[in-house]
Amino acid sequence: MKHLIKFFETGKEGLQLWAASTLIAILAFGGTFAFSAYATNPETETLTVTIDPAVTFLATTVSFGNLTPGTYKTATTTTNVVTNASAWNVTMYGNAVTGSTTLGSLANPTVGITDQTQWVPGAATTSAGNAVATASLDSTGDVLAFRVKTATGTYSFRSTSWWGTDDTIGTNAKWAGVASTTVQRKIGSVSNSYSAAAVSNDVQYYLDVPSSQLSGDYSGNIVFTWASGA
Repeated sequence: MKHLIKFFETGKEGLQLWAASTLIAILAFGGTFAFSAYATNPETETLTVTIDPAVTFLATTVSFGNLTPGTYKTATTTTNVVTNASAWNVTMYGNAVTGSTTLGSLANPTVGITDQTQWVPGAATTSAGNAVATASLDSTGDVLAFRVKTATGTYSFRSTSWWGTDDTIGTNAKWAGVASTTVQRKIGSVSNSYSAAAVSNDVQYYLDVPSSQLSGDYSGNIVFTWASGA
């Protein structure tokens, strides 16, 4: 009887040990299951940035040289734009060195060369401005005028409604006067036409004077400004 009781007590201890081990295993498994069942949902974060416009804007001019009254001459300013903007424009105005017109006499500040009527662009590039063909220039063509030529090699900011369907002087090319220092009038624009390469456009000047024009040197500044936005 004594041995039987001892066996029972030993078996009881073994049962308790088994039960404890089983409980630990269940808790361990349950913990793993709970971690899997209650994992957080993934979070998606969006990075945003706005790239500001950047530009390199240069202009080079080949001027008139000597002019014989009664025989017109042309000159050209080439504008070069390198920009990351997809919409931009260029404005232009004149700033005379002497006199009240774009080109003033260096010898006599009261004498200037007659300007064509100042350029007024259309409300949009598809609307005509006040540029005219050579035959309709003021003072029977004895004026300083300008226009934007067709681009060579790169896309153009030129509007055919503003400056004519082509560059043929005397027929399709249209001319206007240089705007004064008090205004900056748009001469061309680009919209939704991004290019990583340089964009070149030519501004062409027309000049003729009457035989009564004071001889000597004349000078005046043309100011070009680039701005983002069409």
